[in-house]
Amino acid sequence: MNKTEFIQFMDKHSNLKKDLFIRAFLLTDRQIENTDEFPFYGNWRTEKHCGYFFMAHELAGLHVYEQGENCFFILGHAYNPFTMEIDEKVILERIADAYDTKDYIDRINELTGVFVYGSIVNGEVEYFVDPSGMQSACYGIIDGHFYLSSHPQLIGDICDLEMDSFIKKLIHYKWYGRVMGPYLPADLTPFAEVKRIVPSIRYWYKDNKVSHKRFWYLTENPIAYDEKEYNQVIEQAGDILRNNMTLIAKKWKHPWISLTGGIDSNTTFAAANGNYDKYETFSYISAEKEIPDAAAAKKISEHFGLTHHEFKIPESSDEIKDFEARRELFRHNSGYIKELYDNEMRKKLFLRDHAECDVEVKSWVSETIRAYWYKHYGRKKFPPLSPKLYRNLYKIFITNRSLAHQIDKLFAQYIKDFEYDKIPESYPPADMHYNEVTWGSWGGANISEMKYCFDITFAYNNRKFLDLMFRVPLEKRISDQHHLDIKKYLNKELFDMNIRVVNLKETDNRARALNLIFTINSFLPF
Repeated sequence: MNKTEFIQFMDKHSNLKKDLFIRAFLLTDRQIENTDEFPFYGNWRTEKHCGYFFMAHELAGLHVYEQGENCFFILGHAYNPFTMEIDEKVILERIADAYDTKDYIDRINELTGVFVYGSIVNGEVEYFVDPSGMQSACYGIIDGHFYLSSHPQLIGDICDLEMDSFIKKLIHYKWYGRVMGPYLPADLTPFAEVKRIVPSIRYWYKDNKVSHKRFWYLTENPIAYDEKEYNQVIEQAGDILRNNMTLIAKKWKHPWISLTGGIDSNTTFAAANGNYDKYETFSYISAEKEIPDAAAAKKISEHFGLTHHEFKIPESSDEIKDFEARRELFRHNSGYIKELYDNEMRKKLFLRDHAECDVEVKSWVSETIRAYWYKHYGRKKFPPLSPKLYRNLYKIFITNRSLAHQIDKLFAQYIKDFEYDKIPESYPPADMHYNEVTWGSWGGANISEMKYCFDITFAYNNRKFLDLMFRVPLEKRISDQHHLDIKKYLNKELFDMNIRVVNLKETDNRARALNLIFTINSFLPF
């Protein structure tokens, strides 16, 4: 749909207006009038600080702390497992007090959550996204105005932008939806004028220009091969997770853990030990293969006395109210770069209609330090950093070498611009791709979609925690030994239940096939 058609669609389905760009935000130096009209429809609030307009959907977090002529802000939510603080204003005051000192970045790195952090000092806007980009975030300078938002399409609607011609070509490539699903490479968004905010990068806007510099993953991180050092890493990481789960239970009234039989959510559940009276759990069944996970989740929850909710997703879209209209809303919110298939839509819409939590505690970020790409391709090592490596991790381009060449050129510039050559060997290039490209692009966009149901947080999304986990030897990260050891440290009773659902045959067969494709793709000339 073009903009005019979509506005007509929204007028016809006025009940959906409150969900257009739900939980979104916008920071701009342009005063936007008529916020009762498209795309805000009276569901947003506006505050002016330090010469900028902070705008947020009524369900979005907007926190600004003013110190003299300067402002410090968090868009989204954050909490600090080192100071045990959940109030963003208090968190911001502590960071502001360290501004322009050696402790400044360290205090930002203490934060867990889903957020954009920033400051406005002497008229210069500085901004960062959370450690894995779980908060979808982008920026652009259009017609002399600066925009920073959770949704590229929101900027597109305000500024009447057209989808970039290369993006149109890419999303119609037949394999675009394969390998982690549909998402854009590098720091691209649907619009040439708007770029994604990359994790671990510090951005500045001043005098109508944006600059950026890598600030994390720049110091060699010694691998903990020694057993004593390894155990210290496990305990320190476990303590961060435990503190985060304690804080989540304080920050929200009805937190639910998304629980399966997998190691990620098992470890999240273990970290809630001591706070089980404050949590509930849930799982869903939308296909037969999900039944074992749901059964494991129920068994764990009942054993520890938690209320467990099992949602059986309808097999027919006819059982979901306003199914097609709501799908069209999702298409627009996501910027028309992905198609939402029936089963995935039914999950989201059914959870929105039936789940009564105010936040889902999700475990996705864990896969970064579980060496996901190594498991996915069944490999123990990858080729060195190169545009071809990042293209092969992104998508399959065996039959379209022209597009492969374009993606290579794109990643060559991306690797240079975001200083991947400066990252030490202790942070493997494949893991950096997964955390900063896959999570930052695919993950953040998917979380924005899921926030249609409820708010979402991640106990793992903490830069100091991730840094600790990168000290674990790669072979232990691939085997998940470190996760098992953290689970044992946090809740030995759960560990001794020995519940873990893994379809090894399906996983191994898929990895062999994908590794064959990856290898062929690596040898072919661009």
